[in-house]
Amino acid sequence: MKKQYTLTSGKKLYEQVLERIKGMIAQGTYQKGDMLPSEKELMEMMGVSRITVREALRLLSEAGVIETRKGKGSFILIDRTQLTPELMALKDYQQVFLYSTDARILLEPAIAQKAAAEASAEELKVLEECVCATLPEDAFHRTLIGMLHNPILLEWFDQLMKVEAYPVSALIPPARQRSISADFSDQHLKICKAIRNKNGEYAYFYMKEHLEYVRETYEEYFRLFFPAEGSK
Repeated sequence: MKKQYTLTSGKKLYEQVLERIKGMIAQGTYQKGDMLPSEKELMEMMGVSRITVREALRLLSEAGVIETRKGKGSFILIDRTQLTPELMALKDYQQVFLYSTDARILLEPAIAQKAAAEASAEELKVLEECVCATLPEDAFHRTLIGMLHNPILLEWFDQLMKVEAYPVSALIPPARQRSISADFSDQHLKICKAIRNKNGEYAYFYMKEHLEYVRETYEEYFRLFFPAEGSK
């Protein structure tokens, strides 16, 4: 007979299911390469709906903890020996990342606003290429900051990117997740169009909106692993 789990009130059900699955990996119940119980079995074990189970599995898949193969099931990508050191590194990283993003929210909208007034046609072309190409998320921002021809600002940004460099390998951060990367590209395009139209007000707004989205996305990601500590 399969073990039954009792979920509590106060947290979203899919978050509790997610935590239970992480706990089973941490305890060694499931090893790297093992297949999780089916959706139906998880529903019965946790006493939740299929939608709840699917959302928990989706988030675990996005984070790089499991891989869901159509028609086969969900397989564990990491084991307990990886999970603990990876999460310790992630815990140290989360607050540093959020502080860095807060600094960017304060300065980068103003930088985008100024770029709208000063960017040349050639610089705009390079920026647009950054939107279309498969490049790291920071390439767009560095190119935009470079439009101001201020080496101190570039040095500031490069230092923040060193701070934000992802410290662990087994877990997939949002910027490397396909669905989130698509959102980032759409937001970059809006910023780019505002700069091309020399609309500093919109460039400011869209950059601020983008960076706040980045922060919220990472906060949600951190909550997958540290439910009570994902935000300040």
